Order: sequence, then structure tokens, then C-alpha cells
Amino acid sequence: MKGGVGKTTCAVNIAAYLAREHQKRVLLVDLDPQTNASLSVMTEKRWTKWQDDHGTMADILEVDSKRRGAEAFKLKDCIIHDVLEEIPGLDLIPSHLKLTFLDLDLAARPGRERIFTRKLEKMKPEYDIVICDCAPNLMTGTQNALYASDSFFIPMQPDFLSSIGLELLLDRLAYLRKSLEFKISCLGAAFTRVRAHLHYHQDTMTRLRDKPGLKRIHFFDTVIPENIKLAEAPMESRPIALHDASATGAEAFRDLTVEFLERLGR
Repeated sequence: MKGGVGKTTCAVNIAAYLAREHQKRVLLVDLDPQTNASLSVMTEKRWTKWQDDHGTMADILEVDSKRRGAEAFKLKDCIIHDVLEEIPGLDLIPSHLKLTFLDLDLAARPGRERIFTRKLEKMKPEYDIVICDCAPNLMTGTQNALYASDSFFIPMQPDFLSSIGLELLLDRLAYLRKSLEFKISCLGAAFTRVRAHLHYHQDTMTRLRDKPGLKRIHFFDTVIPENIKLAEAPMESRPIALHDASATGAEAFRDLTVEFLERLGR
């Protein structure tokens, strides 16, 4: 529920390492209207052509479909297979700015939080893992991701505001689980954008791991450092594994992906 903590960076790079080093069939789903995950693995020019010729998550969730008079898009037609030539097995459903209007368009639609689940069902056997990158809120787009998921993963910075946001997120998810009647578990939380030289960051990570109210949360051992190479990689529309595999950020995501799989029991 807090922006700038590395949600997209985690989604893109974990997805890339799952496909590249663990031979998993991965579907990366971009549900954030900012389209950052999409543009982290494909150029803007390619994205523009794709959304004109095919479809995006906005079409799958039927944003503006009545006014356009368009038929509902099939999810399989919106998937970009092997979005990165160097990483076979990594597919993408790109996002679109029109998702900004999702809540407005679907406000009166019953079961709006289940649209993605219904459309994904036929494609699930094609993949080992589906990773959804969500906006920093719990609105309709994120609800669709949660309803379709078995578990959720929390990237967070080791700072005061993020720690407040973590407890708020867990409370709101408990409420949604009850009100929308879906089952989902917490895979765990990983600290991101960590500055090893800051005692404040180290103290905050220790405090949160030991906090009684957060004992139900698994904190990953691997932490993602603040790393310039991680910031540069999206400018080339490439994950860190392709941008600079020797960077400290690359090593951290390689280790985090191993932990991620262990938590999934895969």
C-alpha cells in the first residue's frame, strides 16, 4: 500500500530468475496503470504496437468496453509469449493507463473482483507460477489479483512509514478475505532498497523481525540492497539478470528467488 518500495522491481526480477535459472513457466501480469513492469521488459514502442494490435489488462478487465462496443478480449490473446528473447518461458500480460478508470467503470458490476480469476482459469495449466504486479492500493485491480492468487508477497523498505503500512496492509487483507470470501496466505516480506551502512535500516529490520505483532509474518533472509544497477535496468527494458548479472542487486535477487521457491514448496 506504499509506493516506491520495490514492488515492480521484485516482481520483474523474481519472474526473470524463475524462468532463466529455474526453468519455470512464468506469467508476469501487470495490473498497475503506470505500466512499469511492462516497460521493464519491453520498449515503449513495442508496448504501443502491442496494445494497438492485441490487448492489455485493461481489455481483459473490460475497462471502457461498453462505450467502445467491443467484445470482451480473451486473456490468451493478450499474452506476449517469451517477452524477452534471452529468457524463454517468461510471458507477459501488459498493463495500460486505462486501468486508472477501472473502479469507475466497474463500480456497479457484481463480482467485479472475480473477472481475472474466471479468465485466468483456462490458462493456469500452461504456467508453473503467475506473478501479479499491483498498484499500491487495494482497489478493484489489486482485488482481482488477490482473488486469483494463492499467496501474496510483501516488499518493504526498512523505515518507519513502511512498518506502519505493513500492519495496515495485513489488517485490510484480513477484512477483504472475510468480506469477499477468498483464501490467500502470506508468502512473506522481503526488505528492499536497504542501505547496509545505515544503522537505522539494520535496527529497523531487527525490530520488525522481533516485533510480537508481526510474528505471523515470515521475513526472508535475503535483503535487496539499494543498487544503481537495479535502477538502470528498466531504462534498457531488461531485468537485472540481463542488464548486469554481476551486480550486487543481481546476486541478491538470485538468492531471493531461491528462497521464494522454497517458500512455495517448489
